[in-house]
Amino acid sequence: MRLRIALLAFSLLLPQAVAGAQERTPRIAVAYDIGFKGDGGFNDAVSEALALAKKRFDLVPPFVREVPTSGTPVDRLSKLRFLAKNGYTLIITIGSGYRETVRRVSMEYPETQFAPINDKTLGQLNVSNIFFNEVEAARIAGTIARARSKTKVVAVIAGTEEVNSAFAAAANGAEVLKIPFSGDVSTLNASLGRADVIYSLWDRDAKVYEFVINRTPRTFYIARNPDQYFANLQSHPRVIAVIEKRLTKPISQLVRLALEDRALIDVIDSDRGIYGRSYGVANGGLTYKLKEGQPAVVKALRELKG
Repeated sequence: MRLRIALLAFSLLLPQAVAGAQERTPRIAVAYDIGFKGDGGFNDAVSEALALAKKRFDLVPPFVREVPTSGTPVDRLSKLRFLAKNGYTLIITIGSGYRETVRRVSMEYPETQFAPINDKTLGQLNVSNIFFNEVEAARIAGTIARARSKTKVVAVIAGTEEVNSAFAAAANGAEVLKIPFSGDVSTLNASLGRADVIYSLWDRDAKVYEFVINRTPRTFYIARNPDQYFANLQSHPRVIAVIEKRLTKPISQLVRLALEDRALIDVIDSDRGIYGRSYGVANGGLTYKLKEGQPAVVKALRELKG
């Protein structure tokens, strides 16, 4: 009788013991883009945000890991598979170069959560797309451009239709030039005409930025960081404003939820199955910096907030 009772007690405890043994230990990894730390762009922005999160949540190796990439598809694939296979429950990736790799590896490891930074294209439940509201950023840029322009002609370069429309609406009262760009600066001067304030979304290189700051007539530039690592308020007197994507809040939220074995999966686009979170001014993802001595711009931005 005593034996039967002991066996029964053991059988009741067994599922709990097995469940406890199967519980995952949260581990977080960051797969950086080409250039690793020191690039002045998204790599550095994420690294700085991660350093704050590590301090806040007392994270030390091996529970947090940071890896570089050579940029080849094979290297990206091997890095993400290695991290997923070795129990990293959240893998944060930086740069569009990881897009197809994340798509592939996230299907191979459905229990691992992936978080592409500055992207919103992958429609899987274990992918938390972290992106920034470019439309809201364009409204800020359009407001700045309208208030700063003397000729009342402003331009937005390489924007999507939605971004261009938001910029134009905010720049109401000025003539708005919507200029496509594919890398050839030879036609820019004629396209810009009398425009004296430019908001550029071209991030592949510094071509547009260098053209604007050296242009005659004198033309001013609104930069985007960390997308445009080459442009900031100190880089040239003609940079009058910077729209900033802040990584501190997204990285902190991703890490906190990962440690709770949860994920950041707001419904972004139900039709496409896109999950993650959009960051703007209200939730601490977007901000701006202005060069001093622009009272008209400061007033216009206050009115925009109001």
